[in-house]
Amino acid sequence: MSARVIVVGGGPVGLTTALLLARQGVRVLVLERDGAAQRTTRATEQRLPRTVSLDDESLRTWQACGIADRILGDWEGGEQGAVMCRYLTPHGRTFLRLRQAETDFGYPQAVVVHEGRITDVLAAAAARDGRITLREGCSVSALDQDAACVRVTVRDAGGALSTESADWVVACDGARSTVRGLLGIAMHGATLETPWLVANLADTEPVRHAAIRCDPRRSSVMVSIPHGVRRIECMLRPDEEARVKQGSEAVRAILASIWSEAASTPILSASVVRFESRMAERWQLGRVFLAGDAAHLSPPFAAQGLTAGLRDAANIACKLGGVIQGWLRPEDLASYEAERRPHQERLSRLALRLGRIMAPRSIPEAVAVQGAVRMLTALPFVDRLLHMRGRAIRPHYRAGFIGSGAAAGAFLPQPTIVLPHGGIRRLDDLLGSQLAWIAIGDGDRPGAGYAAPFAPDAPRLVENIDFRDPSRTLQRALGRGSRVLVRPDRIIHTHLQAAGRLPHLFGRTA
Repeated sequence: MSARVIVVGGGPVGLTTALLLARQGVRVLVLERDGAAQRTTRATEQRLPRTVSLDDESLRTWQACGIADRILGDWEGGEQGAVMCRYLTPHGRTFLRLRQAETDFGYPQAVVVHEGRITDVLAAAAARDGRITLREGCSVSALDQDAACVRVTVRDAGGALSTESADWVVACDGARSTVRGLLGIAMHGATLETPWLVANLADTEPVRHAAIRCDPRRSSVMVSIPHGVRRIECMLRPDEEARVKQGSEAVRAILASIWSEAASTPILSASVVRFESRMAERWQLGRVFLAGDAAHLSPPFAAQGLTAGLRDAANIACKLGGVIQGWLRPEDLASYEAERRPHQERLSRLALRLGRIMAPRSIPEAVAVQGAVRMLTALPFVDRLLHMRGRAIRPHYRAGFIGSGAAAGAFLPQPTIVLPHGGIRRLDDLLGSQLAWIAIGDGDRPGAGYAAPFAPDAPRLVENIDFRDPSRTLQRALGRGSRVLVRPDRIIHTHLQAAGRLPHLFGRTA
């Protein structure tokens, strides 16, 4: 075999999966439909983004891929406490403000991103990694598997066929997944009735916050993203869809009704879409796994589309790496869907509820909902809680590859730490890409020595010996003197509390 894992799809989810596997020492083959010429064309067109918003989880995942420093100019988070998003009434009055906040992951809760530029960085990182082979301009035409491996038939741009074999396949090939079709896995759900216009325009004077106009006549979203692009998404009336597809003048007239400068601003791209809420009936069949849009589709109202796919990437890469390294059993791979599906179902329901706020069905409904929200947020303690994202968005797994303890299944916080020689790092940079034990200190005292009840060979870090946490983030979140076993995807597997001390619980059940 040329690789232990084949990843089908070279978009951000597929490339992230490949990079995370490679950092665990796994050889990966990535099969991407687009060829080099298409990639060059997209670069000329600024690799126009589909996704424009991500969470702190995604930035942390890309930190694990080793590209955190290379994408600093490709995302923007704003200042702590700044208003990053305004929900507007049909008359343009603000009825809800969402503020930015730095999280215990070490990143802003939500950021705007240029997905195309970040995908380029991911592709360049994959090309530099000797454990990753990237084949472009090819498609999967057949797939079969047995108890030993998966065989994938690949068709190149000239029509020639070849066969690639691997232990496992991860399909990250999008909403119309070829692999999912070959496996005969159905998608269940619905397509929303209302069409939307999604456009990218040149942006010479970026705004500092997103504007969401919640108007049953024409709801819209407008946001500036890095590298001079303004994204506008707006509802279309039934009679407008055909006219918009026929020419740019109709597109420009609609966009100008939302942003007056669109009348004279270059339109970089525009398309009509119908949002979907669907989920594959299963995410694993034998040695093949579905991830990202191949496994689930959700309307963009919760801004969780790409973030959800990157959660899949981190989860399945962690577990495939564990099986190949030998610290996880093949049967434990079933925990991928057991962990990810319930959380994704919850976020899909959230997106549909938010869609009712963003796109009310009538003026009376808009007045009632927006008035209630305005009165609620007038309370000072409520306003202080309204950030761009909340911890309720994060997964906190209750079933799957997790052990015991109050914080088991939740994310490990990531404070900025100080090393013994005085260097400053993020905690994840010390954890590596395997299971790791952390002994949390008690004030300024080191974490207690102990015999690990399991995973005894996992590396150990002791607070106040191997590192210092000046913010005491770990002690506050997990309890002084406690110990945690952390997975490569930064989920806490086991949480051993110090006797008589309770941790501060965080996160919510999926």
